[in-house]
Amino acid sequence: MAQQPTWRGHRAPVEDGDPPGPARPTGRPRWVWLLGIGAAAAIVAGCAALTSHLVRHDPATLPAITDHSCLSSTDLARGDTSLRHLATVDCDRLHDAEVFALRTIAPGEDLDDVGVRCLEVATRLGMDSAALAARDLEVRPLALTDREPTAGTPVACFVRQQHGTPQSGAVFSGSDR
Repeated sequence: MAQQPTWRGHRAPVEDGDPPGPARPTGRPRWVWLLGIGAAAAIVAGCAALTSHLVRHDPATLPAITDHSCLSSTDLARGDTSLRHLATVDCDRLHDAEVFALRTIAPGEDLDDVGVRCLEVATRLGMDSAALAARDLEVRPLALTDREPTAGTPVACFVRQQHGTPQSGAVFSGSDR
């Protein structure tokens, strides 16, 4: 084989010489591609698992709620319907709401319809709209589920301060509701 001249650090092409050897692959080796695909699949699977863990439905644990129950919850104080921080407390202590009746959503009703029924119960117990407003109170329904309320869902009718201020003592005396 004839000596090839060097040109800027590379051998110059030979026009009439030995044929070139077998072509070397110029791309990355196959294992690098497989490693990259495997890493990408692992990242996608990890993101899917993390999203599933974060979005997982975690039902709220509800305390035993009955007539005359007083509830403490920052969510109720804000007027939110979340059940995440709900606890029953003695009505002599500061509390955010007092349950005065329990109802069930009937077929064809929604939570607003039950709210009207709650106000009717409050009126029968001597607290009509005018009496509630005079004491800065409001009646609200609370679906006792952390899912979308449907027919058959139990609902607690409660009274709370309109601006979410904690109250102490019972608004309603014990009577059949």
